[in-house]
Amino acid sequence: MERLARVFSQQDELITLDTGYKDEFETFKALASLPADKLQRLQQLALKLQQDLEQPHDRKRCTERSRNLREEGNLVFRGSATGSSQDAVLNACRLYTAAVFEAEDAVDELSLAFANRGMALQEYGYYREAYDDCANALECGYPERLRHKVIMRQAYCAWKLKNMAALEEHLDCLEQLQLNESFQQQLDNLKQKLNLLKNQPNEQETQEKVEDKALAEILTDPGQRGRYMVAKETISKGKVIFSERASCFVPLEQLLICQQCAASLMSAPIPCPKCHQRVVYCSRKCREAHSAIHKFECAAYRKDLLRLLGVSHLALRLVLAYIPYIMPHLEERTTAKDIWDEIMNLARKPEASENAPEYLRSLRMVSLLGQASKAELTYHILCANFLQLYLKGHTDFFDQFDSLSASTEDWQLIISSLILRFAGQLLANGHVGYALLPVGMEPKEFVGLQPDLWQKPRHLKRGQLHILSHSELITAINLPYLSLCNHSCEPSIRTKFDGCSVVNYAAKDILDGEEIFNCYTRNYMNSLKLQRCEPLKDVYKFECACAKCTKTDPDQNYLSFHRYRCEKPNCRQEFVPDARVQRNNLIWWLASNAENPIICTVCQERQDFAWYNEFLELIWSCADSSKRQDLFKAFNDLDKWLVDYHSLKRIMADELVTACFVEIDEGTSLDESDYENLAGIIRKQLEGTATQCGDTSMEYIARMTYLWDIIAQKKCRTNEKELLQMKGKVEYLASEHREVFLNYYNDFIEQQCK
Repeated sequence: MERLARVFSQQDELITLDTGYKDEFETFKALASLPADKLQRLQQLALKLQQDLEQPHDRKRCTERSRNLREEGNLVFRGSATGSSQDAVLNACRLYTAAVFEAEDAVDELSLAFANRGMALQEYGYYREAYDDCANALECGYPERLRHKVIMRQAYCAWKLKNMAALEEHLDCLEQLQLNESFQQQLDNLKQKLNLLKNQPNEQETQEKVEDKALAEILTDPGQRGRYMVAKETISKGKVIFSERASCFVPLEQLLICQQCAASLMSAPIPCPKCHQRVVYCSRKCREAHSAIHKFECAAYRKDLLRLLGVSHLALRLVLAYIPYIMPHLEERTTAKDIWDEIMNLARKPEASENAPEYLRSLRMVSLLGQASKAELTYHILCANFLQLYLKGHTDFFDQFDSLSASTEDWQLIISSLILRFAGQLLANGHVGYALLPVGMEPKEFVGLQPDLWQKPRHLKRGQLHILSHSELITAINLPYLSLCNHSCEPSIRTKFDGCSVVNYAAKDILDGEEIFNCYTRNYMNSLKLQRCEPLKDVYKFECACAKCTKTDPDQNYLSFHRYRCEKPNCRQEFVPDARVQRNNLIWWLASNAENPIICTVCQERQDFAWYNEFLELIWSCADSSKRQDLFKAFNDLDKWLVDYHSLKRIMADELVTACFVEIDEGTSLDESDYENLAGIIRKQLEGTATQCGDTSMEYIARMTYLWDIIAQKKCRTNEKELLQMKGKVEYLASEHREVFLNYYNDFIEQQCK
């Protein structure tokens, strides 16, 4: 990052923006008209950095590391055969996965690692993943003399997956080979199984027809309001208003999630062998679907330059995804100016936004580059230029324009302008997606391969659901239809992220013709007006005038979660801190706010919060049974100081529950009363979370995992109503998490309803 900053600083000295910002095309046209020596220096600085970012690659060392891990996996897998331990099989899968990653492009070793992982995955019951790994091994050149073993595994997995076409194909292939008696017997058995499959009645899924009815429509205000979304009919709370699937997202912080579908609970990740372990897919199907994008990004990942460029990486991905759809409109254009004018005509073309393709919706999004500071604008210009030079120098991206009339130089100008345009639009319209991720996992460890967690594929062991209690932002994603919703601090919708798709539920009852709002920052229940308005002004360039912010007392709802009872014996009155005195920051318990004490507004005395420090000391000692009882009592005594659903109660409950589960996971025994106390505290925490964040929020569901674990272990009392209410929350999870949660419920909890 420092190297890029130095280069951008040097480039900044070469360009001027004195004429002001007009649009993306005029900006790069002006850049192209710099004096020849300055322009050459500008481009050379970027090209030199891209060259220097190329990282050394030692294929021999990759081979050795991969072989060592594969051989370690072999020892573990052979041991599992004697002890029939599923944990050992999954541990072997984990080691083989490490071997796959370390092999990188050492294809001989990579083929062996894939083949061995496929063997272990099949043994564990991951048949789809095992089938893919067999195909991967053959694709990488698995030794000819051993290929029959891999093809036999493919046939077996195809049978398990009831894929008759694939099974027939592999059986036909095996019949052409000379097999020993053992393999011939396996072949004959699979032929019999194929005949049985053929004689089985077709299992046609009967699905209830879902009426595809749009509950929202897009209107346009020629003034400042622009396009906006309104309800076409009365929509009740909890009803799905619209869904959207994005073709473009990028992982945040280079998280190893599937680059095509954003799956995060992978059990057999397939890395790109050329990207130095920075790009993975959950399946061959996803890898193939993403190949049209990745072929132009592969060298960039290898150089590790995309993480330096922020939102411009997502802007690049929009260009790569949309240019095939835009090109047919531009075939007759002969100059860069003509091409750009036609692109802008497409962006302005009147068309029902509900039916417009994604690339047109994206081209129409609002850009705020015209209101950006000079430093911010310069940064995005240099990022766009940097990426255009990368595409020209390290990929064959521009070859696709050879048959068109305009020159390559014209297309370089257009691509730079498009990257800049999309970056400006994403600054105002980009979204971030979230998922429940495991707590404490190393960067290149995958939750689906952890033996301590799983009893079989996608079925957690009893007491392990809380490992998925951490909600984290995982993607920067382009959702142009959702972006049509204007902002309100009291949003109309609640957005569920499911990989690269979103489902938007009504957060409240919405009347026919009422505008549908999203919230661009923290909402009115979780922040003061000033805390919301500052980022809205800085990022989105507007002053919020929503119904909540224009009220006489815009902070009333938030402050209701910050009500205290004065700890001074002569006062003991309820009070809400004066937000102005507290410098608009009421989170005094964070170390960064230690110099921001709370003052009682009745007696004007400073609150000492000795009870809070005593509580923290007990947290550290909760392994001790007597200290744990003191801890539970200290929490129950919080009502003496914190009124109703005070935010701090939820945070202290979180500290307490997490600490107790750490001890449980490490083998500390809790008695029946401990578990009942713990369950009671979690229930109180869930009540507070539902009140402030909503009972379908990720915060709520994440905390709910702890209660499910206690119930699954039959350590606390419950009832059918509570269990069914909690089961209903699973609807708001991403599909891969929903499957795991429902399996857990069916395995360990449902029986307690009977």
